[in-house]
Amino acid sequence: MKLDRKSTGARIAGARPDVRPDFVRTAPGSALLARLLETPRPAVEQRSKRRAVTVGAAVVLGTLLAGGATAAIGGYGAPTAPSEALPANADAFLCATAGLRGMGEVPARAGETPVDACRRGWEKVFGGDAPTHLYGCVKRATAGPTPGTEPSTTPAWGAVVYVVDGDQFKDAARTCGSVGMFVAPARR
Repeated sequence: MKLDRKSTGARIAGARPDVRPDFVRTAPGSALLARLLETPRPAVEQRSKRRAVTVGAAVVLGTLLAGGATAAIGGYGAPTAPSEALPANADAFLCATAGLRGMGEVPARAGETPVDACRRGWEKVFGGDAPTHLYGCVKRATAGPTPGTEPSTTPAWGAVVYVVDGDQFKDAARTCGSVGMFVAPARR
């Protein structure tokens, strides 16, 4: 069966909805259109403002929580270790940046403290000016007892003094506490 162009066009036009909207020209259609146009639309500005306030509050809350966590971590004031915590060798020390992110060795001169030696050699080791605040810290060793011996009741101490950048806290107790160590006692 062969169809001509006229009948094909008529079938297609019959399947498609009318392009011209005749519904709004009728009484029910114009009433519906009037109701839609008179109905107030929700303002986009209100949603945007509400979203901005919510995002702003979340940013402020996040900043306060992060600052509080930092203060809580750094707020731990480490006690001063006993004199036996110092290594027998006065040259057993390392210079360290804040948080122990970088470490380096500097040879000490005769009669020079580890802090003074690190301050003198800081630029050579780390490539910048030495911090204003440097503090000596010692670590408690966690070695277990030797097999076949009684566990010791006296704490074991590490064999190194860490001279740590303390510019963040400007206080020996909080600087050493922030890296999980004790304040190194003064050498006698």
